[in-house]
Parts: sequence; C-alpha cells; structure tokens
Amino acid sequence: MSRTASFADAVMCLDAVLRRLVLPDGHRTGAVVQAEFQRARARISSRLGPASSPGGRTARRALEFSSAWAENGGESLLRVVLFELGLSSVELQKAFELDGLFVGRCDVFLRAFGVALEFDGHVKLTDPTMLAGRTPAEVVRQRGRRDRRLLRHPEIRHVVHCEYADLVFPERLVELLRTAGVAIDPRRVSAAARIAGRRFSGASA
Repeated sequence: MSRTASFADAVMCLDAVLRRLVLPDGHRTGAVVQAEFQRARARISSRLGPASSPGGRTARRALEFSSAWAENGGESLLRVVLFELGLSSVELQKAFELDGLFVGRCDVFLRAFGVALEFDGHVKLTDPTMLAGRTPAEVVRQRGRRDRRLLRHPEIRHVVHCEYADLVFPERLVELLRTAGVAIDPRRVSAAARIAGRRFSGASA
C-alpha cells in the first residue's frame, strides 16, 4: 500500500498498522512505548525494499511521517492536511495536567500557537459503543466542559473543533485556525486545496 498509494492513503494505512502493533489496548506514552514504536517502524521499513525500488522513496517518506498515536483515519488525514498547510510541528494526543490533576487530552496540539485541535467524527455522536449509554446531547455537553478545563491550562489559548468536511475543503480548516490566531501562507492554502481536490475526486494526489 505504501509503495503504490498516494502519500495520504499510505500514511492512514501505516498509522493504523502501527497503532495496532504499538497501542492495541489504547493510549499510552513514555520511553518504553516510544521504543516499541521505533522497533515496529523499523520492522516495517525492513520490508519496504530499497528506496530505489518502484514507490520506495514515497513509501519511506510516508513511514517517516507515520505515527501510532493517531486514533483513527480522520486524525491521520487531519495531520496530513496540516502538513500540506505548512503546519508540520504537531503533537498527537497531548495530555494536560493542572496542579497535578489530569484536565484533558486533545487530538492535535499546535504548541507554537497554543491551539488544541479536535477532530469531531460523526461516529462520536452515533456509535452506541462510543456513546456508552449517553445521549448525543450529553456528549456535546461533556465536550464543552472538557474544552473549558483545557482552556484553564496556561499552554492553551484556543480549542478548535473540525470535522471531515474541513479536510475535504482545507479552506474551511484554515478559517477555523485563523480565528485562533494561526497564520497560514495563502500559497499553502491554494496548494492544499488543489491536492484535496485531486484526492477526493478519486484521482491520484
């Protein structure tokens, strides 16, 4: 897949594989987990063949970009779109504590801007497993309370929520980020929009 697919598709595939290898029981961090991740990525790298092979260079680029900390395909694609917009320095599933107490975890943290970015998949409000007996309204209220807790943390200035359509049309994501003080080069926006147009039209990106 990583040798023949687009960069975005390869990243989504590799992220999913690495998550199953490294974090089969859910989110964990620390030096031990990071070492497991590096070993898993090295095993995959050993099976890609030389960089000079067909698709080898693209495959290795996608593997280098890949992460075990993207919880789903939407988060993987969000990271790809952010990269295309010139925002390559991101932290995934960043947890925050205040006065020694856990206050929340965000999907993507843009440290340079103090922005916690959340990808809101529709499944969070429709999947009975994820709802866990709660109504969609209760999930939304809990999300609001979690956002307010995060905003009390000194490192976080804004919490931004995005959805799948904002990845299909990166201009929408850019507007959300701009309201939070994230400056993005207009040339990057135009380029990302063209890539998204090819990606979602079914053509090769």
